Amino acid sequence: MSTLRIIVLGAGSIGMRHARNFAALGATVTVMDPDRERIESLECGAIYDEAALADADGIVIASPTSLHAAQARTILATTDAAVMVEKPVGLLDDDLADLESADPSRIMVGFNLRLFGPNQRFAELLDSGRAGDPRAFRFWFGSWLPAWRPGTDYRTCYSARRELGGGVLLDVIHELDLARWMAGPDLRVVGALVSQVSDLDLDVEDTVRALLVNDDDVPVSIELDYLSRRYRRGIEVVGSEATLRLDWDQKRITIENGDGVTHEPFCSTVDESYENEASRFLALIENGTAPPVGIADGVAVNRLAQRIREHAS
Repeated sequence: MSTLRIIVLGAGSIGMRHARNFAALGATVTVMDPDRERIESLECGAIYDEAALADADGIVIASPTSLHAAQARTILATTDAAVMVEKPVGLLDDDLADLESADPSRIMVGFNLRLFGPNQRFAELLDSGRAGDPRAFRFWFGSWLPAWRPGTDYRTCYSARRELGGGVLLDVIHELDLARWMAGPDLRVVGALVSQVSDLDLDVEDTVRALLVNDDDVPVSIELDYLSRRYRRGIEVVGSEATLRLDWDQKRITIENGDGVTHEPFCSTVDESYENEASRFLALIENGTAPPVGIADGVAVNRLAQRIREHAS
C-alpha cells in the first residue's frame, strides 16, 4: 500500500507527540493549527483548512476538547478519512448521539492507557481470576497542575479553562474508561463530589471523588485531583482471594494474599502506549482492524462523566 497520509489537527504537546509517532511508522504527516505563530515556530504543518482534509487517509483530532465533537462531525461528513479523536469525545453538555451512531470502522477514540502494558497485564490477572471474585475497585490519579507543562503558565492551558473543556473530570477521563473496562460497562453513580477545593487560579474543578457500583453491586471508587505534589496513579482490586494493586509511582503490580506478597516490577513508559495507539490507528485504516476503544465506548465514558457531575450538583 502507498504511504498513508495523516493530518494531525492541533500543534500542542499531544498533537506533536502523535505527529512524531506516525512519522516514525512511515506515514506522511501534516500538522494543522489555526494559530499561525505556533505553526511557523514549529516549522511544520499548515494552517487549518477544511478543504485540505479531503486528501487524508487518517485525521487525528488533537485540538482542545471543546472542538472535538464538531471537528469529528465535519470530517466524517465531508471526507472518507478515518478519524482518531483524542479523549474525551466532547464536552459534557455536547449532544453526541449522532457520533455514537457513526460508522465504527472509521473512528477511534484516543484512550491510549488501554494500550499501556502494565494496565493490560493487570486486566489479564483480573480476568484469570487471580483476585478471585472482585469485592471492590479503586482507580486514582493525582498531579500538581502548575507543574504539568514546564514553561507554560497553567492558567492559560485548556486544563484550567472551562470554555476549552478543562477540569480534572474530563481531563483525566482515562480512569473512567479503565473503570468501565475492568469493573464493567454499566456503572451506576451513588455518590459524587466535583469541586474546586484549592486556591489555584482556575474556573474548573480540581478534585473529583465518585462512588459507583457495577451490575454486581461491587463498589467502584474514582479519585482524581490536580493537587498532588507528587504524581500518583493506580488501580486496586480487592478480591475474595487476593488484592491486586498497580502503582505507577512504584512501577509494579502487587499481589497480596494469605500466603504473602509478590511483586511484578515493570519498566514500561506511557510513551509506548502512544506508539501502540498510532500503530492501531494505522491498522484501522489499512485493514479495518477494530480499535481498542470505539466511538460507542467513547461516548459511554462521556455519559458516565456527565452522570458523575449531575450527581454532584
